[in-house]
Amino acid sequence: MSHTVLVEIDNHVAVITLNRPEKHNAINEEMRRAIAEAFESVRTDNSIRAVVLTGAGDKSFTAGADLVAMSKNNEQSVSHNFWSPPHISGVASGYHDTFFKPVIAAVNGYCYADGVNILCQTTDIRIASETSTFCYAEILRGFSGAGPAIANLPRQVSYAKAMEWLLTGKVINADEALHYGLVNEVVPLTKTKSRAIELAHQISQLAPVAVRSLKEAVIRGLSMDLPNAVQFANSLSTLTKYTEDAKEGPKAFAEKRNPEFKGY
Repeated sequence: MSHTVLVEIDNHVAVITLNRPEKHNAINEEMRRAIAEAFESVRTDNSIRAVVLTGAGDKSFTAGADLVAMSKNNEQSVSHNFWSPPHISGVASGYHDTFFKPVIAAVNGYCYADGVNILCQTTDIRIASETSTFCYAEILRGFSGAGPAIANLPRQVSYAKAMEWLLTGKVINADEALHYGLVNEVVPLTKTKSRAIELAHQISQLAPVAVRSLKEAVIRGLSMDLPNAVQFANSLSTLTKYTEDAKEGPKAFAEKRNPEFKGY
């Protein structure tokens, strides 16, 4: 795997790090492919139950697409390639429709442009450092922007606030991101990654099939009308009742001990 993306395994948690700190972790073609490879590797590894996504260094989560590389090498925009088939399924991403392990973002600085795309489309829980700033500045560069932020921001924060951010390219700080629900917590920079890993370990102790089914029900349900979304969630819930973990949970409760979930 490319050095531009690092993957570390800590028990049942994978920590994926965007690793171009000298470029504010800007995403070039090599990194884009490495991100896809990393998430595909994690997706197919049954021992991994949760993921932390962060950026190397203490300045940036990611500054977005590497515009310098694009201008020098005539690379296509990451926004064009990164979010379109056949790459989507391998990036955890895009449409979440093949990756149902929880992803927790540890945002440790600049989260700009494609960083916002990744945040909105790929991550489920977001921990931001006090130094983090967020900006979707595509409109300032002559682009309308890629699908993930445009499709998801109005659903994840208020419509009016999302449109303000998208149409002005406004830079917002961590407190504003927290206020409008873009992130879950704001913590000191030195605790950002450790807090995300703490949450990932907490979730990894739960029944893996149930966790993945819950996320799948939520993600797929967002594209359904309410009756079908409820029916789909009920169907997945019924399937989880036939797992060994579904037997272990009530048994552990009755025996007043912590459950030992196996993932089947």
